[in-house]
Amino acid sequence: MSPESQQDIAIRVRGLVTRFGRQTVHDGLDLDVRRGEILGVVGPSGCGKSVLLREIVGLDPPTEGNIGFPYHEAQGREPRMGVMFQDGALFSNLTVLENVEAPLREHTQLSPELRSEIAGLKLAMAGLGSDAHYKRPAQISGGMRKRAAVARALALDPELLFLDEPTAGLDPISAENFDRMIQDLAHSLGLTVFLVTHDLDTLHAICDRVAVLYKGKVAALGAIADIAADAEGWVKDYFSGPRGRAAGRAAGG
Repeated sequence: MSPESQQDIAIRVRGLVTRFGRQTVHDGLDLDVRRGEILGVVGPSGCGKSVLLREIVGLDPPTEGNIGFPYHEAQGREPRMGVMFQDGALFSNLTVLENVEAPLREHTQLSPELRSEIAGLKLAMAGLGSDAHYKRPAQISGGMRKRAAVARALALDPELLFLDEPTAGLDPISAENFDRMIQDLAHSLGLTVFLVTHDLDTLHAICDRVAVLYKGKVAALGAIADIAADAEGWVKDYFSGPRGRAAGRAAGG
């Protein structure tokens, strides 16, 4: 592979195999994620979308295969990553501000005052005002919790942002506002976003490309219009069913 193409790839997955006992979740999965793109990852329940995310960020080891970061490896360093887990996974006994401070407290030697200032800035970037800073997660709405989780994922200035079902459980207006926030953050901060979702509206609204996981592999990869044009089987049902057509019309597709 030429140096130029290496510079374009933020995440490279090759020959990934994941087994849990007798169950094979990934079976020789290959995937490239381009620098600066928002990649939506979809597939039927149980196909290993969240498992793939956890393996890429290093939380779970795959059974076989390789996961690399060509652009960052060419610079001799590891990429900075931020993760928003399903349902936000905020610490219930900490305030919103303390939740965002947690990575800074764990991984830096910053003073408490500077940690608080940075956390407040990240919350502002995620659209949360100071009135939410000193509340606990149970005292704010689901949409606000998700924004707080994004702020925490941004705390250490990541280059790669991983989002696991970020709009699940949100009403349509909150989900649309959340999508717009992610798109704005990705563009303004130069993020590469790996987004696991079932939300067809999110796919149409903000994803540059979509990877479809099916039967252990990437069954389709590309722009939604290109995937839908050549789709068969489950992929066709997903993108060309009533909800897929409605999402496409709403997005102007």
